[in-house]
Amino acid sequence: MNRLWTVALALGLGTGLSACGKQADPSGQDKAGMKGMEGMQGMGSMEGMERGTGDSSAAGVSLDRAAAGRLGITFARAALRPLGRGTRVVGTLAYAEPRRQYVNARVMGWVEHLYADYMGKPVRKGDPLLALYSPELVSAQEEYLSARRLGDESLTAAARRRLDLWNIPADQLDSLERTGKARRTIVLRAPMSGEIAEKMVTDGQAVQAGENLFLIADRSTLWVDLSVFEADARMLKVGMPVSVAVDALPGSRYAGRVTFIHPTVDEKTRTLTARAEIANRDGRLRPGMFATATLQPATVERLSIPLTAVLPTGTENLVFVNRGDGQFVPREVQVGTRGDSLVEVVEGLKAGDEVVASATYLLDSETNLASAMQGLMLQMGMGLDMGGMPEEGGGATGQKMEGMDMKGMKTDTGAGR
Repeated sequence: MNRLWTVALALGLGTGLSACGKQADPSGQDKAGMKGMEGMQGMGSMEGMERGTGDSSAAGVSLDRAAAGRLGITFARAALRPLGRGTRVVGTLAYAEPRRQYVNARVMGWVEHLYADYMGKPVRKGDPLLALYSPELVSAQEEYLSARRLGDESLTAAARRRLDLWNIPADQLDSLERTGKARRTIVLRAPMSGEIAEKMVTDGQAVQAGENLFLIADRSTLWVDLSVFEADARMLKVGMPVSVAVDALPGSRYAGRVTFIHPTVDEKTRTLTARAEIANRDGRLRPGMFATATLQPATVERLSIPLTAVLPTGTENLVFVNRGDGQFVPREVQVGTRGDSLVEVVEGLKAGDEVVASATYLLDSETNLASAMQGLMLQMGMGLDMGGMPEEGGGATGQKMEGMDMKGMKTDTGAGR
């Protein structure tokens, strides 16, 4: 209640300053003090502001807008506005799995020459990766040539299928048929463009059939594995937009969309993993980078007011509403979705209602408020002493502000609106 008292005092001060400035007797400035505020317009008893009465004749706080501006008090109207709040999460960049491919040997052999000789080397589809010598492959080529010389079509077809199953490149088969000589090695080529993400082979190494030799990955599109807390999981949807930033590239943001939501929650971290996909056209993003992302839910038109207009008391939320005649009355409201700077009003206001938009500023700045009010009073020659301002958790001390009877101050629930 001490804070609410402070807000009411600030709201009524504007008119009080105006009235006192016009009526004060210059010869009595030294004696005015706090008694100079007696009879301030709009600052009488707050009796009649009963909760839930909705009585249009209930007393309010009269506010001079010019003085309010000097105090930093602003106003806003309840209106339908797009309301959506981005949720910040952390994540890690990774290769997109559909853009990765292993390269392996389909026959046993030995590596005679390694073309892709280091990790990270960029390759294009069809580039040579290694030359593999395989006695089994040499024997299969000779069988194919023998079948062709004999003119046995069934044997020739069977030998050709065997070479095809070993993934012998078409150009090497053409060379085999054209020259009639078996080649000692087979060249394994890159099946896609990208970079060597993993290299599991060296020159001269013996390899077995089916053994993975390379992993080629394309970084033009990356995945971002996001860790989302349970409380935020309800707003996750496949297809929702996401904005990604990485510490390594300050100032750069990458737009993407959520493509997958994991069905289970991690038992240790109590987070849900969501996957977003982003384009990496400039190639500056790299797998393993730490990222922060903002999930952007769809915005919906909702009746809303500035967050700073709402005064949470612990048991209710209050706003100061213009009753229509320049009188501002406290009213309880029910709030809903919170945005970055707006909050939805579910009950208590209607579109067009004017409220004090900087009410929470007053709560957070009681000391600054007192200084501002005293400065204004000094300008008017009133010598205001703010020693009578009540402290949080304690009673008023010092000089008492007469004419500021706040007893009976109740909140208006806006019944009938």
